[in-house]
Amino acid sequence: MIFEKSYNNSAALVKDEAGVEWIVIGKGIGFGKKAGDIIEESKIERRFKNTDQDTTLKTVTSLSSLALSLTNKMVELSQIKLGIKFDNYAYTSLADHVDFMLTRNKENLILDNQMMQWEVVKLYPKEVVVARELVAMVEKEAKVTLPESEVVFLTYHLVNVGFDKETVQETMELSKLLDGILRIVSLETGKSLDRTSFNYSRFVTHLRALLIQIIKKQERKNDGLDPVFGQLMKQKYPETSKVVEKIAYFIKEKTGYQLSEDDEVYLILHVWRVSNR
Repeated sequence: MIFEKSYNNSAALVKDEAGVEWIVIGKGIGFGKKAGDIIEESKIERRFKNTDQDTTLKTVTSLSSLALSLTNKMVELSQIKLGIKFDNYAYTSLADHVDFMLTRNKENLILDNQMMQWEVVKLYPKEVVVARELVAMVEKEAKVTLPESEVVFLTYHLVNVGFDKETVQETMELSKLLDGILRIVSLETGKSLDRTSFNYSRFVTHLRALLIQIIKKQERKNDGLDPVFGQLMKQKYPETSKVVEKIAYFIKEKTGYQLSEDDEVYLILHVWRVSNR
């Protein structure tokens, strides 16, 4: 690879033997280099083809060297621990989050996500353990103190990456089910869902996890929520409960699977958040 220019110490623009330009990421890959210098392949940890249509490039080239360096280490650890693989989209999404996380920390801005912590611990225990390791790594490397809510955010990133394992047929079925459920929520609540919000993102993440287990006919364990809690939730959010009943009927009709009481309680929480915030 021939070096053309540096974006920061960890990102550079290079050209291969065929004259194709790439954005490459790697520790110190852009440090002290001049146009025409050779970049060794062993230094490259991730590469993006330099095309105007690829909007992820704008994100990658605008991120700090520290954010990219941390992301590389986080991706490596996550792939080893969970057996998942980050594509360029997942990598960029995580890197963007890390950069924003460091900015929030510097400006002392904390995004409260305490209400979701109990849920992710129950639903995604393996990912939570790794997310805690990632938080500890960032705190050590960047010399910062991060809020507990970052464990939740990072857990959702890890869960999303793990979803890439379904087959094409399963993906098509998943898409149809997701679309149907989101239509039900929108029609029954009379609200247009904000697809850019974090509430929407974690709702879809939860749905994907649930639906993939149903489609793959994986054994689903009851989380053991207190039945009294479930009844309280239905009494507190009666309109949302009716929406969830329609979702449960839709899933039963399409897959033959009957949602458990625990499933419905989780969906009540998500549907209420996504339609009221």
